[in-house]
Amino acid sequence: MKYKNLCMTVAIVCCVVLAGCQETIPDSKVFGRYYLTTLKFSTSADVLNAVADNEKELLSQSQSVIASYGQEENAEELWFNMVAFDEAKLTAVRKYAFLVDESTGPYVMARKRTLRFDARAVVDARVMAEPFENENARSIAILRDVSDKFNDDIGQLTFDSADLNSAAMLTTNIFNTILVKLDNSPAMATRLADEAGMEFDHMNLGKGNVRMTRQGDIVSIKIKIGQAAKGFEKQPDVKNM
Repeated sequence: MKYKNLCMTVAIVCCVVLAGCQETIPDSKVFGRYYLTTLKFSTSADVLNAVADNEKELLSQSQSVIASYGQEENAEELWFNMVAFDEAKLTAVRKYAFLVDESTGPYVMARKRTLRFDARAVVDARVMAEPFENENARSIAILRDVSDKFNDDIGQLTFDSADLNSAAMLTTNIFNTILVKLDNSPAMATRLADEAGMEFDHMNLGKGNVRMTRQGDIVSIKIKIGQAAKGFEKQPDVKNM
């Protein structure tokens, strides 16, 4: 009887571990697709080709925005890719990738919440030209501009899906959390360009890091929270922004 109970216990543990290790939509797929889009060059046809034939995802479009998104059946993983286009030049001017995982993984008692959000955008010429008191103020204004543009872009599509709307609300909340911290302590903006980024706390997902770099009029933003933020400055995708 003891042997039978031991076998049953081992079987249950194995099922839990295997379920936690199963990765149906890995980071490499969501963010690999993100890297395929080149700002000022990629067209809507390029983006549509990159997201074609994926049965796990839905596709939404407006005149200037394309998004593909999906959710696991257990509702613990939610993701999207989104690209916005210049309506005159018809080339990509902003791109985003998002993945949140609230699964338990191999841990029964504690959830391993993890979130990653990447964005790259052509900064509004008005923001680039505006005279600011210092570079901290410019960095905060650029981050706020990207946040506003994200809300405008995804706002064109959220009526299509409750899942996409949930992801949009969470991303907006994270931007707001970061911007409130910067508004309270503008000097913290000096850390945004560092490889370690700026640390912040999200009330639901835990500790996070945000990094922002700029090359000419193109800004790149990377946000990681929870498990994804561990060793932030040592992660290759962070170092190579």
